[in-house]
Amino acid sequence: MTATAEQKHIFLTSLRESCRRLGLDVVHPFAAQSFNATEIGQQNPMPTFNQTSTLSFIIGNTKTFWETFLAQHCPSQIETEGERNDPMDYYCERLIPRVTLQALKDAGLYSDKEGQEFTTAFSVAFSHWKVTVPPAGTPPPGSKPTGFVPPPTKTLPIQQVAHAAGLAYLYRVAYLSVHPVYGPWFAMRSIVMVDLPYDVSDNEVLLIKDDSDQTGTFSTDSKPFELNPAFRDISPEEAEAMNASLEATKTVLLAKGWDARDWVEWVAFRQSLTTGRPDWQKWRYSENQMRYHYQKEPELLAESALKFQQGQQGQ
Repeated sequence: MTATAEQKHIFLTSLRESCRRLGLDVVHPFAAQSFNATEIGQQNPMPTFNQTSTLSFIIGNTKTFWETFLAQHCPSQIETEGERNDPMDYYCERLIPRVTLQALKDAGLYSDKEGQEFTTAFSVAFSHWKVTVPPAGTPPPGSKPTGFVPPPTKTLPIQQVAHAAGLAYLYRVAYLSVHPVYGPWFAMRSIVMVDLPYDVSDNEVLLIKDDSDQTGTFSTDSKPFELNPAFRDISPEEAEAMNASLEATKTVLLAKGWDARDWVEWVAFRQSLTTGRPDWQKWRYSENQMRYHYQKEPELLAESALKFQQGQQGQ
């Protein structure tokens, strides 16, 4: 169906507010075609639903996600193997499709009322997927109606998508995506593709301009990044030296082989690329958040959640 400007505005704002309540404070709209035009995108394209410019989102989070997640995490209520393997990934996989669907309903772009059934198709892919499977939050096969369309059969490379979408620079030397405001201190959880047209004004709807709440999208277009934000305030010579230093450190770390017990060294590696950007420091993850990011220990998550819920220091 064709969406009006008002419906699209309602959809965008509803999706963003729902994501923020989940702790997902990065919602970046872009055209799927910006990734599909790349070499890797031509081999594994995102769905376009026959739109000439297809509205898509990268959904992620800054450090604020940690406490939002801890507030509701209850290990004793875990029932599925997927949630047990990584409760945080499961949380996103279960809820992002749900809030996408609800935002479409809020905008009058999706209805499951008897006799008034219509859909706006959408697809969701996740950064943690090793293979493509139906998300935990999507309707089961045969549900009526369902607008869910399976994502590409190959996992979408979210870092490369984010680079093409103008969200974050893919710094290949460090294997990290670098955001112009958050630096390396943010995470990307999923890619959502919707059967609606993308327009640059979509970014403006989600653009955060209040200094007291600097989260959201900071790009005004879905054009690929050309300059590493880490190099913004340093000379080419300094940038070259930073590249060489990071490459040497990475080589040493990789030669040791991956060991989650080395997480402190990997954090130091991540921190080192922020040398010229002290403004990124306020977005740095807490120690437990970083430790879980690298070690994925359910016990640490459970302990942090219990302390947080008891009003203690759970960071």
